[in-house]
Formats: sequence, C-alpha cells, structure tokens
Amino acid sequence: MQKQILSVATGLLTTSLYVVSGCSSDAGSVDALSIAPSTTSSSGFGGSTTTGTTVVSTTDGATTAAVATTTTDGTTTTAVATTTTDGTTSSAVASTTDGTTSTTGEVEPEPEVNLSGGPGQCPESWGGSSDGSLTWYTFSQGTVNVGDVNCSFGIQQGPDRVNHVYTGNGEFFGAMNTADYNMAAACGACVEINRQDTGKSVVVTIVDQCPVATTSKCVSGHIDLSQAAFSQLGNVGDGYVGNRAGKGQVSWKYVPCPMDDNVSFRFKEPDNLYWNELLVQSHRAPIQSVEVRVEGTWVQATRQEYNYWAPPENDFGTPPFRVRATDIHGNFVEASLELLPGDIDTGVQLCQ
Repeated sequence: MQKQILSVATGLLTTSLYVVSGCSSDAGSVDALSIAPSTTSSSGFGGSTTTGTTVVSTTDGATTAAVATTTTDGTTTTAVATTTTDGTTSSAVASTTDGTTSTTGEVEPEPEVNLSGGPGQCPESWGGSSDGSLTWYTFSQGTVNVGDVNCSFGIQQGPDRVNHVYTGNGEFFGAMNTADYNMAAACGACVEINRQDTGKSVVVTIVDQCPVATTSKCVSGHIDLSQAAFSQLGNVGDGYVGNRAGKGQVSWKYVPCPMDDNVSFRFKEPDNLYWNELLVQSHRAPIQSVEVRVEGTWVQATRQEYNYWAPPENDFGTPPFRVRATDIHGNFVEASLELLPGDIDTGVQLCQ
C-alpha cells in the first residue's frame, strides 16, 4: 500500500513522495528498492522543466525512507521523508542548492475513517440484583412537565413511550435508582426483571433516574417501572413489590437489548460549531466511553447526568467530526460525523 507523506513545492510544480512498504530480515540491510521512471515535463512558464524524478524506498527493519530529487531551471530541490514501520510518525526535510533547509517536523498520519468495530459479542446476562423492588410511574406525574426522561431519549404520550426503546414497542421502560443509575451509566441498558412469587418476567430499557433524594424507595436494587411494564409482573394496584415492600420476591439482571436498529448519534446543538455534546442511542449494551478526535489526538468525553457526552471545553474540532463509542464489553463503533440535526445512523451495531 502506498501512502503520500510529503509534497515539496518549488514554486512552479509540486512533487509528491510516497512510502512503499517493504520487509526486512536483517537490520541495516536494503531489501526493498523502488525507482520511479525518469520524467521530463514543462511547467508552461518560462520554459522551466522537471527531469529525472526518482523515488527510492529502503527498509532496515525499523525505518522506511523515501528520497526525491527535482531539478527546475538549474535549481535542485531534494526532499527526504522517513516514517517508522508502525506508521505512527513521519518526518520530512527539504533542502535546496542555495544552502537553505526547511523541516516540516513530525507528522502523525491521519487514520482512515473506520465505520466498523461491531458487532462484537455480548454475554447473555450480567450483574443485577437478587433482592430488588419495584414501583411504577406515568409521565403525567411530572415527566411531561420536564419534557423528557433523564437519559434524553425523547418521550411520547398516549400511551407513554420513549424513543429508541425497543422493549414493549417503547412502552416497557424504567427509572433506575440513583446508585445503579450511576450518573447515566445505566442509560439505554436493558434489564430482565423476574418476580419469583408469580413466575412472571419482563424486559425493560432504563431511560430515567429514580432519585433517592426525593423518593426514599429508590435505594440500590430498586426500579420504578412504566405502568405498562409493571402490569406484566402483577396488578398495578399492588403499587410497590419486593422484599422491602413485604410483597413478593423480585430479582433482575442486565441483558442485551432486543433490537435490529443500528447505533445512532445525536448532537445536542446541531447549529453550534463551537460548543456541543453528543448522545449515543440504540445500543444493545451500556456505553462505557466516548472519544473525540481533536487536532489529531483522541480525547475522552465526559458523560453528563442527562446522558450526553462532552469533550474537553465541548470542542469537537473541525468537521467532519471523528467520534468513537465503546460499550462495557469493549465493542466499539467509530464514525465520521457532519454537524447535522436529528439522528445520525452509523450503519452498525455494537454487539450481538
């Protein structure tokens, strides 16, 4: 594979240098040599010509070097470029016959956009609680006044539904207690809830927080369910079930979300080039981290309590923006995003 690593401008023309990969079994030996055919061309200005352009590529097991010599109107420009064999760093030096030398410095090659990384594998289940408890709520009790659930997925009423939720056609969802919500780490996670005393079960998606600061029932292990989900486990008239409620026995565990859709992203402010946050949606397992590539370096974004991810100073760099989301099982999706409103489909899922 050839990669263009340097362009040397003479004022009348530009000559490009390429590294041609090779293999070496002995350090210091030359085992790859590539010489481009000599060429003669006219610049079209004042009769200037370029002759004898040659590219030589050598490898010593650690370094690949490329050298090109260009002569224009009697002036010779020589460019030298080197790159390490892992492709991470390259440097370039250009010199002319008038004794001047310029160095471009070290350059980190920009990786190709990788719209892959998934699907990986999700375990059948993980974590959870063997001593859970349940209540139920409706959007009319206050959510509708806020206009959204804590995880920022978007809501609908008549019946209560949450966007990007696939359990119960968007109607089976829940609000996780403050401890297990863990600053939105549970957002988008799916939970299989079992009621041992009745033998009934349901799978819900976590979209909200049940705040222990205002509701004493919302201790570790507790989930506040949508009314539709609660009704799958028993009579909504029960109101509160589990050992702590003195009514029934409840356990729950995390499972991959049942969905066929791809992971998507959404910008918080699609019209703001200089400040933004990013929401990850439709993932089969909870998201562990989000990274943003700014000025050639991957930087960690910070998850907000409302589930958006913010890079340092909310700076995503220059569009198209490079982002990478990784789930708790190490599966990732990487994408190149334009600053657009609405959901941006990545075309892939994280795990299966």
